[in-house]
Amino acid sequence: MDIACPQCGNPKLEVDEANSVVYCQKCGFAVKVDPQTGNVTPLSKGGAPAPPAYSGSGGAGPRTVLGMDALTFFMAGTAIALLLTFMNTINLTIFAVLELVLFYFYWTHK
Repeated sequence: MDIACPQCGNPKLEVDEANSVVYCQKCGFAVKVDPQTGNVTPLSKGGAPAPPAYSGSGGAGPRTVLGMDALTFFMAGTAIALLLTFMNTINLTIFAVLELVLFYFYWTHK
């Protein structure tokens, strides 16, 4: 079939010829087509299209760092680094290096 799904744009619509139904396995959109008249009866409006997978993650879904959103990881790491600097556990040079590492992880996982 040369028609894409009107809900999600999936170019591969499935056809159930026995029941005269055209449907999309990706979003659930389905219509019944009367073979004599060509009239179309909606069966299911389908859902919202699935969000695109990150190309760098192998399609594994949203990218996280240690199970956290990238921004949450960056902010938590910055808070811990600031606390350690305030308590004189680490000096400013180590703080700056930690911030660069945190920012790198944030930037590559956002």
